[in-house]
Amino acid sequence: MSRFVYRWASVGALVVGLAGIASADDCAPPPCAPQPPCAPPPCAPPPPACECRDIPARCEKVCRTVEVPACTQEVCKPCYEQVQVPVCETKCTPQYCEVEVPVYQCREVPCYAQRAIPQYKDVEIPCYATREIPVYAQRNIPQYKDVEIPVYAQRQIPLYTTVKVPKFENVCIPVTQTVNVPKFETVCVPDYCEKQIPITKQVCDPCSGETRTVECGFRTETVQSGSHNETRCAGFDQKTVQCGTRTETRCAGFDEKTVPCGSRCETYQSGVRTEKQFCSWKPETYQCGTRTETYQSGTRTEKQFCGWRSETYQSGTRTETFQAGVRKEKRFAGNKVEVVQTGTRCEQRFAGYKTETVQVSPATTRTVEESVVIPGRRVTVAFASKDDVQPLPGTTEVMSEQEWTEQVAKANGR
Repeated sequence: MSRFVYRWASVGALVVGLAGIASADDCAPPPCAPQPPCAPPPCAPPPPACECRDIPARCEKVCRTVEVPACTQEVCKPCYEQVQVPVCETKCTPQYCEVEVPVYQCREVPCYAQRAIPQYKDVEIPCYATREIPVYAQRNIPQYKDVEIPVYAQRQIPLYTTVKVPKFENVCIPVTQTVNVPKFETVCVPDYCEKQIPITKQVCDPCSGETRTVECGFRTETVQSGSHNETRCAGFDQKTVQCGTRTETRCAGFDEKTVPCGSRCETYQSGVRTEKQFCSWKPETYQCGTRTETYQSGTRTEKQFCGWRSETYQSGTRTETFQAGVRKEKRFAGNKVEVVQTGTRCEQRFAGYKTETVQVSPATTRTVEESVVIPGRRVTVAFASKDDVQPLPGTTEVMSEQEWTEQVAKANGR
């Protein structure tokens, strides 16, 4: 972060310097001398116009007046009233009623069942016999005729081709290799130091109920105290150099030459011969066998099942109970319960609650002293006038060095 800030500060200083040169030539610094054959070390960069600094956190005590309202409480008080309550007792009277009781007798009832009877009818069934029938087929008889067929023989004919014969010569080829040449650059390395930062916590006083901030220790934090320049290796450049030569045989051209490459086989007609050759087919019908055929030779009469007939028959009897009449008799139907008032009695009963507001403590005021922690922040500190200085990245405020010193002294004096 400091390296990035330092680079931006250098750029800002260079822009301010160029603007001063454009506005007033008499205040411009003399330019660097021209470089001799052996270049001198480069000019030092101009000092930065501003830099980022941290303002540590500080603790301040603030007094304020707190109004404590009066403490009230809602109280519920019970209410009672006198009422006349009747005194009752229960009276039981037995009750009777006439009911009709059925009279039952037994009798025999016939039982029936279903059965199925098969039914038959006369059916004419055909009778079959077999007989042999001849089977005919078609066939083709080949026909031939005499034809003259040419006779061929083979002979060998030599073949020639033109080929290219390569010519060679020796050439000298340089041999190279790649070497790494280091390159260097100057970098800005930040310097760090350790700083003691107090650790605070909130403590509540059990007697007064006040919350205050107290220090409970210190923690060590590493902060940047400055920077220095170092020369470091920034990489390597690859360079190709010649390390020797080698002799190589290369093709320098071709010579054309006609050489035999083989022979080809040629077929020619050496005569004719006579032979019989198929010319057509002659169709002919002939008996190729017999087939068996089934035909109806008559009928015969036969009884055949045609279905079922359902029939109901008596399979026995069963005993059945039936109601032959009724008879009347008296039966107990329960007790008749009656509540009868025998007198009254006086009784105090709860009628509800009545709400009243009671003041527990009066309203008061008190002064409270609080410790407020103002957090630390990062600002841009200008070494000259701060009017033309813009806040650096990561900051929102520009201060002079005197203002920054006063803020740091105020934070360290807590």
